[in-house]
Amino acid sequence: MVIGRTIAVVGAAVGLVVALGGSATPAHANNEGFRIFGSAGAESLLTPANERSSLNPGNVGGVHYRTASGDASIFMEQVPKSRKWKARIKVRTDGTERAGSRVEVGEALLQRSVTSWLDLSAGRIIDRWGTGYAWNPTGFVSPRKNPSDPSDRRSSNRGLDMVRADLFVKGTNISLYGLRGGATAARAYRLVRGTDISLHLFHNERGTRAGVSVARVFGDALELHGEVARSDSASTERDGAVVSAVAGGQFTFRNGTNMVVEVFHSGEGLSPAEWEQFQNVATKNDAASLLAANHSYQPLKMGREYAFVRLAIPQGGTGIDWEVVSIINLGDGSGLVRGMATLKLRQSVSAYLIDTEFFGGTGSELSYIQVRRATTIGVRLWF
Repeated sequence: MVIGRTIAVVGAAVGLVVALGGSATPAHANNEGFRIFGSAGAESLLTPANERSSLNPGNVGGVHYRTASGDASIFMEQVPKSRKWKARIKVRTDGTERAGSRVEVGEALLQRSVTSWLDLSAGRIIDRWGTGYAWNPTGFVSPRKNPSDPSDRRSSNRGLDMVRADLFVKGTNISLYGLRGGATAARAYRLVRGTDISLHLFHNERGTRAGVSVARVFGDALELHGEVARSDSASTERDGAVVSAVAGGQFTFRNGTNMVVEVFHSGEGLSPAEWEQFQNVATKNDAASLLAANHSYQPLKMGREYAFVRLAIPQGGTGIDWEVVSIINLGDGSGLVRGMATLKLRQSVSAYLIDTEFFGGTGSELSYIQVRRATTIGVRLWF
């Protein structure tokens, strides 16, 4: 049934793009014409239960040791030779052996270049704001990142429904947004003496959020970046403004090894009093308290300050790419270490092994996690 739905959705998408003037021919080197690309993968996830966690004593939550999943994402894009307009659609299907399958349109947009200084876009659009690698406090209209997997390896990001106007005025790029539900947003970007500076604004019925992001490259190896965002009291459950910020940089060594370091302050993290309240609920023995604690527990979102380090080592004589990510809650010292080894089987096929280990003392954030570790074995095909 899922295969049939996928074929129907993909077929409709192809029909739409072709009807707009394209033909199913390979893309040119400059991405003109109609092209289809994407990826598909299968994974097996091993998650032994953490029966010592207050949120999962004796594996009362029924954590499954093994879960198999699969996904496929298909992108279709049409760009005429005039480059006056563009049509793009992303169709994704994914499923697990226990939760079933689904098909969704993650992106579907039409973009038109009206003049040399104005582009108009409409549809479901994946837009990316901010300069942070693991966190984007100013990403008001962006898919929310998972700091333990910020690259979105399974292409699961989904866009927002919007209309967007991009204006190019004397070296400044201004983007204006109208989003579903009456929300509005704006972003202004300018390169100032070698530094990328963006101003961000978002408003809906809950309030206003504003922020600034900066980035600068020094030579061929070093890049520094930062973001600060502020939300007013109407957009949060707390009194007063909430401020979040990230600062960091990345350095690329001569052998291609890349290191990213970031420090993140979350204004949405729990205060000491709120954390103590969570612990009190989590340690109660009644079913209602256990359910409430599990509902409110969000790993890597409970604290106020975190540090992130990523080291990516390109393949050498072994033919294996290595990546190590570590995230630490600076308040209690708990965190995780995630290692990934990727072996290229063919030009467009890779197999990988990911192991995530959690650590932290009794009563720390990661001591409550319901699994002892997470190990993923997967294979992915790009086309």
